[in-house]
Amino acid sequence: MPNLPEDIVDRIKSLERQVRQLTAYVHTRAAAPARTPAEAQDSARDGSGGEDEEDEEGTGGKPA
Repeated sequence: MPNLPEDIVDRIKSLERQVRQLTAYVHTRAAAPARTPAEAQDSARDGSGGEDEEDEEGTGGKPA
């Protein structure tokens, strides 16, 4: 690498460190279940976020 000003080298090192941290974060996160594009579009359209979990009353989030 050619002679670069010290501040540029420091910025590159900082970016490399951030990339390593983000890569580690992505690899250690729990994977979300895969959804088809149609499922993602449907959940975005109806605002449900694709969550099918029941609420405390066991009604699945629907009013009783």
